[in-house]
Amino acid sequence: MKSRNIFVYTILAIGILSIPSLLDTVQAQTNSTNQTSAQNQTMSKDTQALMTIDLPELKDTLMNAKNALANNDTEEALTSVTDVENQLLTLQPQPKFTADFQKIKDAVSKNDVNKALDDLTKVQSDLLKAETEMLKAQLANPMLSQQNNGPQDQDDNGDGDDGDNGTN
Repeated sequence: MKSRNIFVYTILAIGILSIPSLLDTVQAQTNSTNQTSAQNQTMSKDTQALMTIDLPELKDTLMNAKNALANNDTEEALTSVTDVENQLLTLQPQPKFTADFQKIKDAVSKNDVNKALDDLTKVQSDLLKAETEMLKAQLANPMLSQQNNGPQDQDDNGDGDDGDNGTN
């Protein structure tokens, strides 16, 4: 009987001593959740919307449009600009600079290459600002980068075959 009482008291003591550790864990999880929501609130609406698309591809397409304009290939430039515009039009909320694409297309159609290039550069600058804001948010909260990386095809052996036998 005496050994059972000692056992019960030992378990109670361990339980009481573990409460502060448990409270620290709960508080850390709460702080992490609060930090994530606060970080999302401090990001601009444009940046939050742009987090859902492939920014490197978007930037490459804009650069291709600029190169096409520089080479007087207005058809290719208009195609690239329209591709980017279409991607941005599907976002909710739409970034503020989405309206600039109509100005760019108007400038290209009027053969005002300098204005089109200036407007494209402005859009690229806005994208870089949003990307910088995203990176700062991800540095402050690494969970954001995990949330923003959706499922992607995996190719672990580097042979270009992601194991889907050409079905994807």
